[in-house]
Amino acid sequence: MQNRVAETIAVLFAVVALSSTIVAQSQPQQPDGGIPRPNAPMTDRPGPAPKRDLTGAWAGPGNVTRDPMPPMTPAGEALFKLNKPERVVGLAASNDTFSTSCDPLGFPRDLFNHAIESRGGMWFEPVPNRMIILMQYQRVWREVWMDGRELPKDVDAKGYPDSRFYGYSGGHWDGDYTFVIDTTGLDERPWLDEDGHPKSKNAHIEERYTRLDQYTIQLTATLDDPKFYTKRWVFLKANYYWTKTQDFQEVFCVPSEATQYRETLILPAGTGNEAAK
Repeated sequence: MQNRVAETIAVLFAVVALSSTIVAQSQPQQPDGGIPRPNAPMTDRPGPAPKRDLTGAWAGPGNVTRDPMPPMTPAGEALFKLNKPERVVGLAASNDTFSTSCDPLGFPRDLFNHAIESRGGMWFEPVPNRMIILMQYQRVWREVWMDGRELPKDVDAKGYPDSRFYGYSGGHWDGDYTFVIDTTGLDERPWLDEDGHPKSKNAHIEERYTRLDQYTIQLTATLDDPKFYTKRWVFLKANYYWTKTQDFQEVFCVPSEATQYRETLILPAGTGNEAAK
């Protein structure tokens, strides 16, 4: 089954073969399609980028970089110290609600993608007055309104809407090749990234998707969150690549399997880490 728990068990015990999809995604790009590999040439020379068009399926992120993280505020530092990423303390000691119970990744963490080898799929589909972004991992979608509506100035307060895992987003074109998305009103529970950095409900996130050519989109994602960080910073810069098959495999984190995995394998084995005691 294409889910994170099954993959982890397969790697951990090495007693079963990887699923055919995992194997396919771990091989070099084939002429008949599949997920492109970052830095791998496409079978055809890319043509010029079409104007004001991101439509279709893209794989990424690849060539990932970020700016140095600025100092956090005291409130940000205090919250960050409470977070225990799986990559640091192990799954048994982690308090990452995605890893432990398949809670939503939320935005912007879903940009990093948790599919095989951290390269999942993202589909842009324009519809009247908005852009829909479909995320392969967990089969969720984002609505990016393009009718000029204002984003909420606050959430989770009297007279204002509730926060959302994927926030409230508005988009517009900056020229013919860059699509800009502004998002705020984020639920604070999901982390900003894999390292457990926090983000506040009133954080402002700007995404700039620049179509470089027929096969490549470059994303620059910037966070402005005065509650937790001392200045604005680029927390993700990456490329997304045209998926020749224009199709996604189904990839889920299944709560019942995550619970079973923890109870039968992780917790009995322990971590050897003091945080797990």
